[in-house]
Amino acid sequence: ELIDAASIDAGSLQSIKTSNSKVELVFQWIQQLVVVNISTGVLAIPAPILSRSFQELANGMVEFHDAFKISSIPFPFPYAQTCDCLLALHWI
Repeated sequence: ELIDAASIDAGSLQSIKTSNSKVELVFQWIQQLVVVNISTGVLAIPAPILSRSFQELANGMVEFHDAFKISSIPFPFPYAQTCDCLLALHWI
C-alpha cells in the first residue's frame, strides 16, 4: 500500500502546511501509528525487532538534525577567502 498526499485527510495536510517543524510532525505521526498498531495487534512482531525499528527512526531524526545544523551555519567568509588565496598561490 502506498501512502501519498491524496490518501491523507485534509486536516492532516493542513497541519503539515502550517507546521514550523514538518519533519518532526510526520516523524511523530509515524511513531504514533506504530505504537497504536502494536496495541491493536496489527504489528505482532518480537520486541527486539520493534525496538530496532524505533532506534532506526530515531537515528534518522538525529541525522536530519545534524544535516540541518550543517546547512544552517554559514561558512565563514574570511576562511573561504583564505582558502581561495592559498589555492591561487598553490596554482602559481
